[in-house]
Amino acid sequence: MRHRVALIIAVSLLLGALAVQPATSAVVVKAVSCSSCTRDYKWQPGSTSIVHGTKVTWKGVSGFHDVTSIGKNWSKQSSLPSGGSTSFTFKTAGTYRFRCTIHSSYVATTKKCSGMCGRVVVS
Repeated sequence: MRHRVALIIAVSLLLGALAVQPATSAVVVKAVSCSSCTRDYKWQPGSTSIVHGTKVTWKGVSGFHDVTSIGKNWSKQSSLPSGGSTSFTFKTAGTYRFRCTIHSSYVATTKKCSGMCGRVVVS
């Protein structure tokens, strides 16, 4: 019984310490394209999981792109030229989808995105 109580206290302290850690980390999502083709545009990574308070930066590696939010839970629309960047700090848990409107297609009725689409999952 003593060991169980000690374990519960240790786990509680660990979880408490993790909960108060500042979310100062950053994630970089790159817009890349295949150098020998015209249709292989993608985000790297295409999906990322972060904690709330994390700043995500999209960088244009090659070609001209944009970052446009999908859905009503956030708003983002920025041009992303080669070498440029744009960022957003996610403060609320949820799934945030985005796309490059130049290199993707989106059907609102089915909420399907194809092509250069990505998502950020915030916990």
